[in-house]
Amino acid sequence: MNKENVLLILWIIFGFIFISGIDSILYFVVYLIYFAKSELGLSYGIMKFSMPIITLILYVLTTFLIFKKLKLDSNSSGIYLTKFPKKMFIVLAVIALTLNPITHKLSGLYAEHSTRMENIDTSDFLQVYGWMTLGINLSRWLIIIILTITFFKKLNLIENKTNHNNG
Repeated sequence: MNKENVLLILWIIFGFIFISGIDSILYFVVYLIYFAKSELGLSYGIMKFSMPIITLILYVLTTFLIFKKLKLDSNSSGIYLTKFPKKMFIVLAVIALTLNPITHKLSGLYAEHSTRMENIDTSDFLQVYGWMTLGINLSRWLIIIILTITFFKKLNLIENKTNHNNG
């Protein structure tokens, strides 16, 4: 296997780790917002509908900010990017591997604490949790679908421009 193919595989893995790391951070932030709203005493009826909206806004805003910061012009040799960000890869891998379990543990501890300390209706709690989970999963897929459509359109424009210049 040559250097270019190894780099291509590393970049594919980096993409997976990058998305997983950013998603883990957003997942953690969504839960922090939920914990804060719950501690402020917001009703479960309000949280049931606001959490998916807040989640979608966070995912869209983060995607927009990342693409604004992302250097789409880079050192490349054809499809191969020649400089691999090892430090960022390691940091994002650690975040991706540790933040989700930490979030789940905090969520369990918070649920245990809430049900002991407050007189809450379990079905309201489960509805908010279900809507929040729906918001996270829907936001993830919407971003992927929007990015796919956007970059397929960009590819078509590039191909049409190339075909027009060659023809």
